[in-house]
Amino acid sequence: MIVMILFRRLALAACFLTLAASAEVTLRLDSCRNASAWGCGNGAEFKGAKVSLVDSPEGLKLGYDFTGGGNYVTLHPGRLSVGTARSYSFTLKPEQDVSIRCRLLDADGRWFQSHARTVRGGGESVYEIPVVGKWHSAWGGRNPSAPQPKLPLRSLSLMVDRHGSLPLSGNVLVSGFSAKLDDEAAPKTFRAEPFQKSGCGWTVDGRWIEQPGGALLVITAEPQGKRNALLTVTMPRPGRDAVQRYELDAKHGKQILAYRPDFIAGINPRNCYRFRLELEGDGERFAFSSQLAGLQAEAVNLGAPRSSREIGKSRFGTCVHFKYAAKPAGAFKGWYDYRRILDEIEACGFKYIRDGVGCVTGSDGRYLAVDDHGKNVLREAKERGIEMILEFELRANQTVEQHLNKVEVLVRDTRDYVKIYEVGNEPHNFGEWRRKYPGSWNGYEAKDGSISRWVREHLNYTNAVTDHLKRLYPEATAIGLGACAPTNFHYLTLDVTPNLDGVVEHPYTFSMPPETVPFGWGFEKRDGIRIGDREHTFAGLVRSYKEHFKKTGRDRQLWVTEFGFTSFWFNGKVEGRQYAGFSEQAQAEYLIRRFIESLALPIEVTCQYDFIDDYDSQESGEEANFGLLRSDFSRKPAFYAVQRINSLFAGAEPDPQAKLTVTDAPLHRSMKRSELIRDWDKTKLEAANGVRLYAFRNPETPDERLIALWSMLPYSGEFNNRAVSFAAEGLETFGRQPAVGINLMTGESFDVEYKRDGGRLVFERLPLKAPMLIKLFR
Repeated sequence: MIVMILFRRLALAACFLTLAASAEVTLRLDSCRNASAWGCGNGAEFKGAKVSLVDSPEGLKLGYDFTGGGNYVTLHPGRLSVGTARSYSFTLKPEQDVSIRCRLLDADGRWFQSHARTVRGGGESVYEIPVVGKWHSAWGGRNPSAPQPKLPLRSLSLMVDRHGSLPLSGNVLVSGFSAKLDDEAAPKTFRAEPFQKSGCGWTVDGRWIEQPGGALLVITAEPQGKRNALLTVTMPRPGRDAVQRYELDAKHGKQILAYRPDFIAGINPRNCYRFRLELEGDGERFAFSSQLAGLQAEAVNLGAPRSSREIGKSRFGTCVHFKYAAKPAGAFKGWYDYRRILDEIEACGFKYIRDGVGCVTGSDGRYLAVDDHGKNVLREAKERGIEMILEFELRANQTVEQHLNKVEVLVRDTRDYVKIYEVGNEPHNFGEWRRKYPGSWNGYEAKDGSISRWVREHLNYTNAVTDHLKRLYPEATAIGLGACAPTNFHYLTLDVTPNLDGVVEHPYTFSMPPETVPFGWGFEKRDGIRIGDREHTFAGLVRSYKEHFKKTGRDRQLWVTEFGFTSFWFNGKVEGRQYAGFSEQAQAEYLIRRFIESLALPIEVTCQYDFIDDYDSQESGEEANFGLLRSDFSRKPAFYAVQRINSLFAGAEPDPQAKLTVTDAPLHRSMKRSELIRDWDKTKLEAANGVRLYAFRNPETPDERLIALWSMLPYSGEFNNRAVSFAAEGLETFGRQPAVGINLMTGESFDVEYKRDGGRLVFERLPLKAPMLIKLFR
């Protein structure tokens, strides 16, 4: 027989029983030393009985008194922690002979009562109640003819009866409450592996056993010395995680514990629960996990890493600087080991990289070929299932003919690897356009309301190069312009070649959350054109691009080939610059918020800048800390968060059938944010206090739908969560199975409750503590 002790509180049993092999498990549910965990009753339908309950070091003392009438008194646990046992037992020591019976309430609300039995006084005995057997009486419930209780039981009571030949008053000492369960070797509703871990002076073994409607984790904890420890078991939840703590006292030796998770509605067949376990003692911590997977969970993508080779389709990419690292020297020397970095990019699951390639030139300055380093990078990327967006600069100090020559070489040497060519890069910053043709950074001259000359000159080059590219390689996708947003809008009012398939946007927020950009209606006077929306949102900017494309005669694509969040540290000298140094946790959350919102908007591809820190991750370097990897190749939290969404959203697209509506998203008054920046070029930028909510579908998994949601508040970690209520229409066929939620920051999955209301799915007061993905099934 296996005998275990189940703690519902931070209390230790006075003794521990031995362990032996058997097909059943005996759990000591309570050592009966704490009266507050129990309840008692006086059988109120029969007036006159008195009952009392006090705790003592020896056990619970149940007092009964029938001198004034009444027929029985009861003792019951405040919560029946295990309702699926084959039998239950109480360890009793009555002062004198007493009549005992049991009453229980089953899962269908039917009462069952056992025959009375006389327990002799003065000695200790065990009163056992088989759940399956002959009952004296039964009544009520949804099935009034059921002869046996339906598990799990709702409650169970020990009864002391009035009996004519026995004393009318007395006390019964209750020193133990136990249950016997079947120990099935092969669970039928889940998969879980046993574990053995050692830390903090203890060895901990665990195995999961089947229970109706759930499971039980049997834990054997054995001390390796004299150190005491605390064992914590945590079950992830959308809000506060469910936590159970056990004190481990070395003087008791081997201790057998039982942990029963509280599932919402049994084990979700599509979920994989990751239980966190931690030992703590003498200033040391040792953490590990145990997974319990529903039988259908293996077929559900819950965010496990998928490599670029494994992902067939995605709209997410990252920027690289292999072009500048043909030798291990300079600001970009960290990119020299391109194979190692490509392996990391593949492991992260990106389908695109954006970079340039170096070219060999002749003595006359003409371009002859793409250099070997560039060819090697292209070949290695393609082998890993990664596509290159090939960017090449347009330079004001070179002629159009020189650029055409370069395009010819690029197309000839890269067309086996490249389908997308980005013509130019941020002309307001690079290519010396504003040095040769002085003008405003945003392409608008406020003094006379004209478009800057450098914009027109750069556009002439763009048109000529793009037209030549498409003549050489008609199937290629040509994207470009790539200036700041208002400049791109000004370009489109001029004569942009129809051969330019897409416009490039770099929507950095610089120092703000990802939903806000420093462009919009408030900057109309500065920029000479109204773009975006009143709230200066990224979504509004994208929508205004699409409107402007149509307005200017061609519905072009929008490509985001750079955006990012840098995690540098302030040093007292850089506080006045555009960029803010985000924490690595904020960087991770902001990246996934922006990636997901980009997927919900009409954007072809979104590329994060950049994959690994430049400039040796210089502590206070703004440009040195954008990476998902640090310069020593260690992974930041952002790597894992982005790896997770690369896996989860691969192949996903907006679901046109779904209509999502936030019905309530209250904020405590201390959580509400007002301004983000008081004066950005004389414009005040306000914080967003709302919630983003988007629905997606994936043609590869037609029986799933995805709902992504997050709070638009600036990341702080100051508050636990906010509560969100929302309704989903158009998804009624996906509302008949249990849903799974995924914390996109941690990767932990949990069950999500919802209800059907006509054709709507209603989610009420869902705790939101990090960006979340909900999976619905049909």
